[in-house]
Amino acid sequence: MSSKSWTPKRTVQWWASVAQRSCRTDPIIYTEKDCNSDRKNISKRKSEESLERASKRSRTSQSPCEGCSRDLTGPTTSTVSGETPSSSGPSHGAVLGSGKTSSQRKSNDDIPDDNVPSTSTNISNAFESKYEEGKLLGEGGFGAVFAGFRKKDNLPVAIKHIEQEKVVRTSMLLDGENSMVPLEVALLLKVKPPAAETSAIVTLLDWYDLDRDLILVLERPVPCCDLYDYVESRGSSLQEHEAKTIAKQLVDAVIEIHSRGVFHRDIKLENILLETGSDVPRVRLIDFGCGTFLSEENYISGPGTYVYVSPEWFTKKMYRAVPATVWQLGVVLFEILHGTVPFTDSTEIVYVNPDISESLSIDCQGFLRSCLTKTPEARPTLETLKDHPWLK
Repeated sequence: MSSKSWTPKRTVQWWASVAQRSCRTDPIIYTEKDCNSDRKNISKRKSEESLERASKRSRTSQSPCEGCSRDLTGPTTSTVSGETPSSSGPSHGAVLGSGKTSSQRKSNDDIPDDNVPSTSTNISNAFESKYEEGKLLGEGGFGAVFAGFRKKDNLPVAIKHIEQEKVVRTSMLLDGENSMVPLEVALLLKVKPPAAETSAIVTLLDWYDLDRDLILVLERPVPCCDLYDYVESRGSSLQEHEAKTIAKQLVDAVIEIHSRGVFHRDIKLENILLETGSDVPRVRLIDFGCGTFLSEENYISGPGTYVYVSPEWFTKKMYRAVPATVWQLGVVLFEILHGTVPFTDSTEIVYVNPDISESLSIDCQGFLRSCLTKTPEARPTLETLKDHPWLK
């Protein structure tokens, strides 16, 4: 596969799990071990780095939290109805250790003996019989991502391997039974559209829970690139009309996610995929490794990538889903229009107003200012943004 049809290895940060990039704690199951491991990889972003466009590719989803504590607000059980295994749907693997999982719904005939391969081996064989794994696309502390295809129809897929010690699980009603499911799987199942409907989210096709790693098989649009590379190919910034096209789709995509009860939490250029096979690029959101279930309550941890974090996190150590998402959309829009992020450190995020170019239209400037309002209560809702004059 040529580099034109898929992003090269150095540009696939958006497939990386949050285990590489931030602490996952909020209304879900959480282990201190995961967060301590993540925190070892966190280093403070230097202000001058953000001023050099070339250095932006090295940024990571660093959570600015100094410590990790479990968020006690929000739901702990998710319900997904109508999600049953099929030849192209989710495959439910074996859970390792204690706790009931979807893979344990077997008859006695399925119980292995000394002469029969283990359940994990059976699941691995099932994966290998269905998919062909190809070249490495990216790797990190979370594991690795490979290009691949589905054997029966040559459908391009991305195969994401996540180390089991990095996997966070949550209680979920799946196929009529309460199961402990990997959180990222639960979120992707919740945002999966009904059959025959299109979606702005890259779809989870299958998942396999093995002894050493969790395998996610994801849709891989071809050709495509992430928004960072797309902007770079245009000379480090976009014209206003191009940015508007992307902004419209982004707002709709986030509304779609929230309508299904999911909070992405890490909207940024590297997590926005663009299908480039037509005249108008199509926005697709990826990497729910930092995501969680949507709640109207405050979140007190895991707010996402440092330079995209909203000011209330630094002032109150908490944030709410909609205002934080609107802020991240504002940072993304500012970045693709100006070629740099609006703020480089927490002081600027909290106290400095964004330096918006006066060459932009009045409506565009107003859209940006409303998203980047310091007070969360004063920011517009996603529905209000959708109806903003600039997007008309």
